[in-house]
Amino acid sequence: MRFKEAIETCHVRSAIYCKGIGKRYWKNHPIPLKERVPLEEQIRDDWEEYDPRDEDDCSLFMFND
Repeated sequence: MRFKEAIETCHVRSAIYCKGIGKRYWKNHPIPLKERVPLEEQIRDDWEEYDPRDEDDCSLFMFND
């Protein structure tokens, strides 16, 4: 997906992830994504939302027995 679509669909505690570069930019940051992400990366079309809750080792799913 394009950069603009990624930032519009990204949830507050998630990040946008550029597959080709392998880099994440977290949404919950005082500087807006449009200002933090370099323009040469913004033009790429391989962006997606990165949700840490999808990871197996996310603290949300860890249980202490």
